[in-house]
Amino acid sequence: MFRFFSLLIALLLIAEPAQSQSSPISPSPFGTTTMVETRLIADHVTVETGQTFYVGLHMQIEPGWHTYWRNPGDSGEPTEIRWTLPDGVEVGEILWPAPSAYAFGPLMNYGYGGEVVLAMPVTVPADFGQRFLELRGEASWLVCEEICIPESAEVELFLTVGRGAVADAGGAALIESGFARLPESLPIEAGITRSGSSLLLTAQLPETAGPVRNPAYFPFSGSVIDHASEQKTYVSDAGVALRLVPAPEARSGLTWAPRGVLTFETMEGGRWTTRAINITPEPGEAVIEIPSDAFAEDSVPVSAGGLAITLLLSLIGGLILNLMPCVFPVLSIKALGFVERAHSVPGELKRHGLLFLAGVLSTFLALAAVLLVLKAIGEPVGWGFQLQNPVAVSILSLVMFAIGLNLVGLFEVGTRLQGIGGRWTEMGGDAGAFMTGLLAVVVAAPCIGPFAAGALGLAFAQPGYVLLLVSLMLGIGLALPYLILSFYPSLLRWLPKPGPWMVRFKQFLAFPMFGAAVWLIWVLSIQSGPQGVLMLLIGYLAIAFVIWSAPFSTLLSRLATVSGVLVLAAALYGVSVSRTASEYAGEPWSQDRVDMLVAEGRPVFIDFTAAWCVSCQVNKQLTLSSPQVLRAFEENDVQVLIADWTNRDDRIAAAIRGYGSAGIPLYVYYAPGGTEPQILPPLLNTRLLLETVERN
Repeated sequence: MFRFFSLLIALLLIAEPAQSQSSPISPSPFGTTTMVETRLIADHVTVETGQTFYVGLHMQIEPGWHTYWRNPGDSGEPTEIRWTLPDGVEVGEILWPAPSAYAFGPLMNYGYGGEVVLAMPVTVPADFGQRFLELRGEASWLVCEEICIPESAEVELFLTVGRGAVADAGGAALIESGFARLPESLPIEAGITRSGSSLLLTAQLPETAGPVRNPAYFPFSGSVIDHASEQKTYVSDAGVALRLVPAPEARSGLTWAPRGVLTFETMEGGRWTTRAINITPEPGEAVIEIPSDAFAEDSVPVSAGGLAITLLLSLIGGLILNLMPCVFPVLSIKALGFVERAHSVPGELKRHGLLFLAGVLSTFLALAAVLLVLKAIGEPVGWGFQLQNPVAVSILSLVMFAIGLNLVGLFEVGTRLQGIGGRWTEMGGDAGAFMTGLLAVVVAAPCIGPFAAGALGLAFAQPGYVLLLVSLMLGIGLALPYLILSFYPSLLRWLPKPGPWMVRFKQFLAFPMFGAAVWLIWVLSIQSGPQGVLMLLIGYLAIAFVIWSAPFSTLLSRLATVSGVLVLAAALYGVSVSRTASEYAGEPWSQDRVDMLVAEGRPVFIDFTAAWCVSCQVNKQLTLSSPQVLRAFEENDVQVLIADWTNRDDRIAAAIRGYGSAGIPLYVYYAPGGTEPQILPPLLNTRLLLETVERN
């Protein structure tokens, strides 16, 4: 009888709060109605002490809108709940259903639309002495369509605590629907390796899987792949493979297993259904064999007329290259050489013109051949692929800078820039003509894409011979003005006779080269951040020093030249290991923010830094931006606060003194739930940071 009345009272108590679990349609911070209705549900109405049961955040999302997964992708924030719980009661982590992908412009986000239940385990302690269990929390989420709205709701749930657990049929059914969308945990092997500039993910499939299509990979971490890039797929009886574009943090490969979810469609009962599996790809391993043409793209049919238009566009694109700052100085200096030779040895002009054409065409065909090889092995490359490498960008910028110094007269490699060095100029002019054609194509690399994009874009989707033909037409267009002048030197009569104006014009042509070098520095700043730019500027200093010291014949000058070359090599190595500044970031520091996070029990890492602090920048590049540290911060929910002391700030100065330090670098860590700061050494290393974060 007692149990009957207890159950009756419990039902009466639950009936009213059940209505308050739903978040009413109320104004958002932006004055609009909420796009998500939420309520807290449970699979029991009565629970026992020592029992673990499940609650769920039931979210009903307006059509066309979506909330976010644990890894939101390129933007967004995952749903969170801040709990207020009785002593001893514990709520576990959210069990995330498999997400869907939502493309928005250039971004790719991961989340949920329609209806979703986020389940969480709740454990009641064995010594829980109260008759009723009250669960309260503040749920917050971001909901997006074309705009994004941050929303929140107070959620609560009242359950009775008795000797016998009583299920809630409605709540249990909803939570079970959330369980049905959870990724399966199966003993399947997966691996991830670096393949050129891509990541190659391979995974076996469950034995119960039928025909499979449309596999997709959703990593838990946001620093594994470029979410918006296409995931190329290959499916075989052995498993699936995905060619992925890495995130900046993973471009040099992965040394850790990037856990995530693999989704795919499989044929079950005569219809396609979606399955999801948790995977832990082991770095450096491929668990299935993949043929070399696994990711080859089908050719787009092209008619004879379309091919003719493509080749015409390629010829025009090559002609336009002659006017670009990258190429114009090289060809202009060559044209000035015509003026000299037109009156003395006109018979050589035709030979030089043909040799120049041969140099141009040879280089274009070599680049096309490299592209075809990379395409055949499945690499995602396009024309100008060499500029995706920061070291190649740096070398090209240094070449531009050196040519500019030659043009202004700081050093000479001969009376004309007919080759990369003066030796070709001294070889009767033939080698100089060929090498100038080669150099013209090399320095034209930054300018090719924008002016032949249409033709090249079509060529990449065609059989290899089309790309070779397009390359030939680009080369003919680039060499055509020079070739015409070689065969018809009379066209040069309108130019003034050789004289001092040629020297001034040659010096003027240095500035387009300097401009191209500056542009490449900007490109490098995006690829490698401020540290990469600093290394390149050191390279500029080194190459200028080498140019100055090389002409001297003393032993000391030779040693100085060798030293300059070593510094240049070290600078290029520095570029290769530099990382973009966006990899390591945090909130701006304030003492109020520190106090708030510490009061909440959050782990906090404070970085007192400045742009002029060399040790700070070394720590940032070598330790704080390392994938291991970034992953540890993410997995342990460490909040990074950056106190930037580049400019004078008395508040930061006072905080530095308060921690007992006289200057920077200064690194402070608050363990989760702790109130005492840990002062870390000024020279950090990865092992120390990992031990500090993970032991707490």
